[in-house]
Amino acid sequence: MPLLELEGVTLRFGGLRAVSELDWQVERGAVAALIGPNGAGKTTAFNLVTGVYPPSEGSVRFDGREIGGAPPHRIAGLGVARTFQNIRLFRGLSALENVVAALAAAHRPGLAEVLRAPGWQAREHALVARARELLGRLGLERYAEARADALPYGEQRRLEIARALATAPKLLLLDEPAAGMNPAEKDELRDLVARLRGDFGLTIVLIDHDVRFVMGLCERITVLDHGEKIAEGAPEAVRSDPRVIEAYLGVDVPA
Repeated sequence: MPLLELEGVTLRFGGLRAVSELDWQVERGAVAALIGPNGAGKTTAFNLVTGVYPPSEGSVRFDGREIGGAPPHRIAGLGVARTFQNIRLFRGLSALENVVAALAAAHRPGLAEVLRAPGWQAREHALVARARELLGRLGLERYAEARADALPYGEQRRLEIARALATAPKLLLLDEPAAGMNPAEKDELRDLVARLRGDFGLTIVLIDHDVRFVMGLCERITVLDHGEKIAEGAPEAVRSDPRVIEAYLGVDVPA
């Protein structure tokens, strides 16, 4: 059974179909991608999976459960985490505080309940220790006490991933993770994503406009155009698909 499955999913905004009759499956343990031109419906598909939008038609299933139209907090609690095109951090807090906040939101009750419970200080220390561990796994330990908005751009991207990992997801959705990175940073990100899959037992889906980056990392690629799926398969098949070349690539992308 796929970890994520969309069947016949359509999303309408008035008379506009942002996504149209989308069938899409992501297998457990995969590193997959959604690609396509601007306005193709890629981020909208992520928003359907994470509960930002309920589908107008069709089914969204995660780990065998119907989640279409469920609220975002419930979907996150089932094991879906994401990053965003525009980095979303608590910019005035330190890197460590950003991850602690994500851990606290995901794994503990309200503050009042915690303060009344015995051993709450030990739990706070455990959260901080776990946050430092996650920063270390992302290569961010030296930035633990630095303000998030003072981090270099690539490290801010890594910090957003660390916050997502704090929720202990099964499925990690990365929206434009390589945007704004130089070639060396993209190589490091490619290695990081591959390592995170194994270290955390993740299924990963990413959106990115750097086609070479995507094809060098992902095992299966789904291509959208105007909200419709026009191609799907292994990188070598998608790379040479005439519909993809016409709608998006413009030329055949070298391996």
